[in-house]
Order: sequence, then C-alpha cells, then structure tokens
Amino acid sequence: MGWMAWTLPTAIFIALIILAIAVLTVMDVRSPPIMRKGFLPIPTDRGDRFYIAMLGFLAINLTWWGITDISALVGLGISLVWFGIAMRWG
Repeated sequence: MGWMAWTLPTAIFIALIILAIAVLTVMDVRSPPIMRKGFLPIPTDRGDRFYIAMLGFLAINLTWWGITDISALVGLGISLVWFGIAMRWG
C-alpha cells in the first residue's frame, strides 16, 4: 500500500482549504448567508459559490497541466480569476 507524499506545497494547500472553511464558518455565524442569483443557473449562498469556485479552480488547473506546456503559474492565475468571479458574481 502506498502512502501520500506530504510535501510542503501539499500541506500548504490543505491548510489553506481548512482556513477557508473556517473563515466561511465564522462569516456564517456573524452574518447568515443570503441566497442570491448571479450568473450561475441556480440561487447560491457563500458556501455554494465557494464549492463551485473550488471545483472550477481544480478543473482549470488540471486541464491546464494536461493540455499545455506553458507555465503552471499562468494556469494558476486563470484559476484565481475564475475563483474571484465565481465568488463575487456567481
């Protein structure tokens, strides 16, 4: 049986996801989420948009790595733009 290699980038990524979920939890306690309709075809609240934005972020990165030899930082930048748009106007 193989074990996952816990490299520093992996640990940072997991820590950032945990931190983001903790921030969303605090935000939900301080001001309850409001369902709203943006460009996504369904009404969403903060948590829904975060989940959809993360799925898109991961899909864009994996697709970028799979189809191009251009720097992964460019793919990361595109993913961050998607994340921001989905969270703000999604």
